[in-house]
Amino acid sequence: MLDAVQCLFLSIFSRRYEQLTRQRKLSLFAGARGKMLEIGAGTAVNLDFIPAGVHWTGVDPNRHSLSYVREAALRSGHEFDFRQAVAEALPFADASFDSVVSTLTLCSVREPLRVLAEIRRVLRPGGEFLFMEHVAGPEGSRVRRRQGLSRPIFRCLAGCTPNLDTASLLRAASFASVEIDEFVLPLPIVGPHISGRALR
Repeated sequence: MLDAVQCLFLSIFSRRYEQLTRQRKLSLFAGARGKMLEIGAGTAVNLDFIPAGVHWTGVDPNRHSLSYVREAALRSGHEFDFRQAVAEALPFADASFDSVVSTLTLCSVREPLRVLAEIRRVLRPGGEFLFMEHVAGPEGSRVRRRQGLSRPIFRCLAGCTPNLDTASLLRAASFASVEIDEFVLPLPIVGPHISGRALR
């Protein structure tokens, strides 16, 4: 039951979020080609931003995601594969994908460094990890304190950790290179964001 509630919450939140991030996502995904894996596929809102011709595969532990994925694929005209699985143990061979995508996902996994290692494993040499994530506010800031206080409700509603220092995790994950752009969205608690790409 909780999984269904989380999908509903994400579908409602996504409407506002996609308005705020549309241009950034179009730019981030513009060069994608070949085979793409999206971890934490959720309600598959990113299919609207992915170029035509990309073969999209989505992974999510929530079985209720599949109905949202079907609807998004029909709307966007993309073919898709979907696997119910956790990002800590991706059910794919090494070097299977040209790109891997994560948006608002690393905050929700149990072992983010293990997930990043799995992403590197399934990327082909020279492949790209494309990401957009909300992150911890600056140390000692008011937003960081609010993130800590609101963490229990965020874990319950969306399964996420609002005060995760994702940028530091990315830099520690042994990618060949990491490009990170920091920005802030007009959202309470989860306003601090990063986006960018990491090369395998």
